[in-house]
Amino acid sequence: MTPDSPPAASLTLPLRLPYSELSRLGTAWAAEQVFALPLPTAPTLRVTSVQLCAAGPRLKAAVSVQSSGLLGLRATFDLSGTPVLDRAGQVLTLEDITLTTRKEGLSGRLLGMLADTRVTAYLTRLARVELGPRLAQARAEAQNRLPFSPVDGVEVTGTVTQLMVAGLEVTPDALLLTVRAGGELHVTLKAAGLLPANTSAGSLR
Repeated sequence: MTPDSPPAASLTLPLRLPYSELSRLGTAWAAEQVFALPLPTAPTLRVTSVQLCAAGPRLKAAVSVQSSGLLGLRATFDLSGTPVLDRAGQVLTLEDITLTTRKEGLSGRLLGMLADTRVTAYLTRLARVELGPRLAQARAEAQNRLPFSPVDGVEVTGTVTQLMVAGLEVTPDALLLTVRAGGELHVTLKAAGLLPANTSAGSLR
């Protein structure tokens, strides 16, 4: 930073995502991922719902699927894994996944078919949540709150152009995200003894 450049401002915000909301986002993406089963008539397997919840430090996803055609298969799979973010902080996935099939109403033959490695790979890919739409909503909400005074004597103004997830924490009721705001943000300090009134600034990209 040169002597004439403004000091950098950094703004991080908490974002609480209840598991009901995560489940809705996860279902919206997974329902579009149709898979052709390895059978002569090529029936398809489609997701009907994804229900996410906490499992200690991990996330558990109950994935319900239904097949097309005469097979008429309905089944639920339980996936458990460690939540991770992609490099851009826009997509939540699970690593170190364990997968089990709920056996109620399933014959041994169907269980064997569902154990096919291609089906297993398809199911593990379904544990994915696109956070982009929710982050866009949170960005608009953050912009609407500006100007914002987190404490007396401090005011944040400017334009929020994007939010990036910097961290996450699994809690019993919700996934807690720490997001970093990007854009042209300016901080004005008016606290007596710190800086003169209207001394400001910074930009965050």
